[in-house]
Amino acid sequence: MPPESSLFQLLWQWAPALLQGFGLNILMGITAMLVATLGGVALGSLQVSARPGLRRGAGHLSRLLRNLPWLVVMFYVAYLLPYEVQWAGRWWQLPDWLKVALGLAMPAIGYVSEIVRGAVRAVPTGQWEAAQALGMRHGQALRHVIIPQTLPSLVAPWMNLYCAVTMSTSLANLLGVEELMTTVQSHLSTQLRNDLLLPAYGLVFIAFFIYIYPLSRWAKRLERA
Repeated sequence: MPPESSLFQLLWQWAPALLQGFGLNILMGITAMLVATLGGVALGSLQVSARPGLRRGAGHLSRLLRNLPWLVVMFYVAYLLPYEVQWAGRWWQLPDWLKVALGLAMPAIGYVSEIVRGAVRAVPTGQWEAAQALGMRHGQALRHVIIPQTLPSLVAPWMNLYCAVTMSTSLANLLGVEELMTTVQSHLSTQLRNDLLLPAYGLVFIAFFIYIYPLSRWAKRLERA
């Protein structure tokens, strides 16, 4: 059998394991963005609070999170969180992929916070005045009037951030999480063939490109809308 045929046949045999590893990358990205969205919306809301002290504190925290090195935070979270936690009378194991997702979510919270703050500041002041004329307090106006109007403008930057977070999940390889990069390296270690290196890592590139590129193009269209 020609070397080229054996090469493609070997990569085809690896395909199920590689797809499973890439599925873990996607799961980590989605989990990280869910946590980042919840934390970022809360922190961003505090940045537009009616209380100056809360605004300043939330602004400092947001800037701190945005300037944290993603890899360092991921290592800290992975090694500081316990192996398992007790909740509702049971012990629950914290898998490594979840720790990585939480680590990636920390800096992303700062970015989501700034996205929310910018979107809220872009709402015309007349909307605030109209809400106050209806007897709404600041928090009520924010929840019921302002935030709903910001949702269309939040989607595009949120999608861009999700793409960046998902691509960063490949850093989980450094912690031994069985994601796509780890799976490729594990399979390569069983083969003494230099001709496999570029094609195998090319598959990693292709997998991320096929998943991320349509999302980034969609985000671009939303920004122009």
